[in-house]
Amino acid sequence: MNEVIPFQDCVRVLFDRYWVCQEDDPEMLYAIKQQKNTLEAYFHSQFRYHLIIEGTFAKLEKIPSVSQPSMGILAFEREKSYIFFACLLAYFEDKGEDQQFLLQDACEAMLNYVPEELGPIKWQDKSTRKAFVDALKYCRDQHIIVEIDQQIEGFREQFDHEVLIQTTSMFRRILTLYFNDLAKLKTINEFESAVQKEIIETTTPKQRIMRTWFLESALRHEELTPEERQALDCGFESWQEEIESQFDFMHVERYKSTSALIHSEYQYGEYYPNTRNNQIFNAAIQWATEVFDRVQSGELLPDLYGRIRMYEREAFHIFLVVKEKFYYGWNKDFTKIKSSEIAWKIVFKVLKQFSFVKSIGDKQLYCFDLAGRITGEYQKEES
Repeated sequence: MNEVIPFQDCVRVLFDRYWVCQEDDPEMLYAIKQQKNTLEAYFHSQFRYHLIIEGTFAKLEKIPSVSQPSMGILAFEREKSYIFFACLLAYFEDKGEDQQFLLQDACEAMLNYVPEELGPIKWQDKSTRKAFVDALKYCRDQHIIVEIDQQIEGFREQFDHEVLIQTTSMFRRILTLYFNDLAKLKTINEFESAVQKEIIETTTPKQRIMRTWFLESALRHEELTPEERQALDCGFESWQEEIESQFDFMHVERYKSTSALIHSEYQYGEYYPNTRNNQIFNAAIQWATEVFDRVQSGELLPDLYGRIRMYEREAFHIFLVVKEKFYYGWNKDFTKIKSSEIAWKIVFKVLKQFSFVKSIGDKQLYCFDLAGRITGEYQKEES
């Protein structure tokens, strides 16, 4: 048998994937099972995370300190897909494990499962079918269901398309184990409040900071509680040494306004699988590079906390400079966006998502010092 996959790679994969299934990656699942005790101890002490290992899969229950929009299901383009997904989980619970059903029966059942606020479900509407197909595809891709006869995608084009589907045991593990009784929570605000209470009461400041470092692109120090800030000031160097001694490809860097876990080699999980070749992300990096260069030249001055405050129109003008410099290398999908304002809004969304910038009201924003950590330009062609 091949050499067992190292501990550090098991940790990375458990963070990068929703779960590790035997069907997709038997070698990785075997490695995780072989190192079960070490992994469980590490996740509990450093994050207070629960590692679930069963016969055919392993799953790390990744609870963020603060939820972000980017932590949603990237395949879902509309809210209706989330509603259908939740209703499907309830439907599967009623069906049970390893039970077969027809797609048209599921469609009929959804009429009773969806909340009244969604309004009447009309399967003749293509956008409704697409939202339902997206939810079903996610269930299939996560091994919650399997297609026995015909494919789910056909329902997008034909509302009477039939598929024979079977549930698996995986749907019982899809929800994160926050509480014993979710039925007590009636609104999203109650849920968010309960999650925050659970986190504050059961984790240490270090565990909350470690969660942010491993789950997000950066930790913004201004968002820390006084207790967390004190813990970071006192423990940063020892935490940095701990991480760097256990992971060859990771190290922690700290700036005035942010700190971040930096990967020294390309590592992309299923949450951002196309980042490396994503033109929008490249344009965001080029914008951050331009800001960093202006700080280096003294044109832009950070405040005492390492933040650069600017009006949104200033940020847009910097984008126009970037566009003039690098437009020749942008791909067709991006260059066909005729409006610079629309292109900038798309790039700005990515900058916010990766903690480079933050809107602060009055049409102003902060650009954080993390923006200078990653810079990018096109390689010079050899003559």
